[in-house]
Amino acid sequence: MLLAYTCFAVRMLRGGDIFRTDAAALDPETFRTLCCRFGARGAQIDLSQLPLDEPRTLAAVREAFDAHALEIELSIPSRYLETEEAYGQAAGAAAALGATRARVGLLYGRRYESFGTRAEFEAFTAGWRGTLARMRRVFERHPLAIGIENHKDWLAAELVSLLREIDCAKLGVCLDFGNNLSLLEDPDETIEQLAPFAITTHLKDMAVAGTVDGFEMAEVPLGEGQLPLERYVSIVRRERPDVRFTLEMITRDPLPVPYRTERYWTAFDAEARHPERVRRFEARVLAQARKDPLFRATGLTTEEQIEAEDRHVAASADYAARVLGLPV
Repeated sequence: MLLAYTCFAVRMLRGGDIFRTDAAALDPETFRTLCCRFGARGAQIDLSQLPLDEPRTLAAVREAFDAHALEIELSIPSRYLETEEAYGQAAGAAAALGATRARVGLLYGRRYESFGTRAEFEAFTAGWRGTLARMRRVFERHPLAIGIENHKDWLAAELVSLLREIDCAKLGVCLDFGNNLSLLEDPDETIEQLAPFAITTHLKDMAVAGTVDGFEMAEVPLGEGQLPLERYVSIVRRERPDVRFTLEMITRDPLPVPYRTERYWTAFDAEARHPERVRRFEARVLAQARKDPLFRATGLTTEEQIEAEDRHVAASADYAARVLGLPV
C-alpha cells in the first residue's frame, strides 16, 4: 500500500481545505520519512511538491526513495494535461523519479458547489473532452499512465463514457472508493464500473451522518466505516492485478452533501435526481448513517489534529495489512 500526500493534510495546512489553490507543499523528504514511519510501500507525491526545473534534486529524491525500496506515483494538477509542453514537463519529472502512474483531478471543487447550472457542467465536460482528444497522441508518446479521479465531479457512467470516447491506452481512472457517495451513487456501482479502467486508486473507508439538508460524509480509518473493503479490493485486483492501492485518509471536518436543497441539483440531469434513484441511495447508504458524531478537526489544537492524523493513518495501515492483504 502507498500513501497519498493528502493523508497528511493537517501537517500541510493545519486543518485547512486540502484543495485550496494555495495549498502548502509537503516536501519529499518529510513525505519519505512518514512513509517509512507508517510502513508504506511508496508515496503518491503531488507535482507541486517537486522542483521540476532541478534535475539533480529529482534524482536525489528518487535515490532516497529507492534506498528504502519505496515506489513513487504522482498526482498531477490538471493544467499539465492541457498542452504538449506542460505534459512533457510532467512526464519528464515522472521519468526522472521512476514513476509510471499518476492521478489527476479535473475539477478542484465539488460538482454540486462549483456549477450554477447544468449548462455550466456540460461546458466543463465538453471542454475536457476536447482537450483530452487533442492531447491523446501526446499521452501515447510517453510511458506515463494517467488516472482521472472520480473527484466528486463525474458519475461513474459519465467517466466511463469519457474514457471510451477518448480511447487512449494511457488514460484511465484513479478509482476513489468513497467520493461518489457525494453524488448519491451506490459505491457498488462506482467500483464495478470504474475498476476495469483503474490506473491507480484512492483506497478509503467512509462514514455518513444525517443532517437537515442531507448528510455529512467523512473518511474514517479503514475498517471503521461502511464500505465492504475486502470485496472492493478483490474486484479491483481481479480487473487490474497490477494496480497499487494508495491510501487516502484525510483527517478533517466532514463534508456536507445538501441533496435535499434545490441548489445541490443544478448541475445534474433529471435521471440523476430521479426519486427512485434517490430512494435506493437512502435505503442502501443512508440507512447505515451513524448516530454518533463524525470526527471534526475544528476546535482541536494543531498538536491534537496531528495526533489524530497519525492515529488514523496507523490504524488504516494496520487494517490494510491484517485484513486486506496489502503488505506494509
